[in-house]
Amino acid sequence: MKRFFMFSAAAVVLSLSSSAFALDGKALLGKWQLTERAKDSEGRPCPFVGQQIVFTADGKMISPNMPVAFRYKVNPDKADAAAAVERNPELKGMEIMLAAVGNGQPDWSKAPIVYGLQLNGNQLIMKVSGYSLSRYKRDK
Repeated sequence: MKRFFMFSAAAVVLSLSSSAFALDGKALLGKWQLTERAKDSEGRPCPFVGQQIVFTADGKMISPNMPVAFRYKVNPDKADAAAAVERNPELKGMEIMLAAVGNGQPDWSKAPIVYGLQLNGNQLIMKVSGYSLSRYKRDK
């Protein structure tokens, strides 16, 4: 029983610490190569993930097979992130990245595209609601 409580306490501490250390946008910078493409339940590829994605320091996500560059924001404020997860509940537990098209300053609370992200070293997982996971590796 004592081990159970110690394990539970450790799990709580780990979950709190992981949420305290949100994804650093700088960690995304650079070029990423797709290794597994997201698909919907009928096998159609997700149009919001590219074969290759470049994240730039000025907040743009560029892909050759996307018609325009998207502006992106990782670690949106708590209200924007909560609203995004409420609209896309399957992204709960993932880091949130919001994306919008256009050159002006987007209203992130109304961002039309929401990604769930998980970054582990040189591997990036991106999730869009209604699609399976997309997996990327950092292109050197």
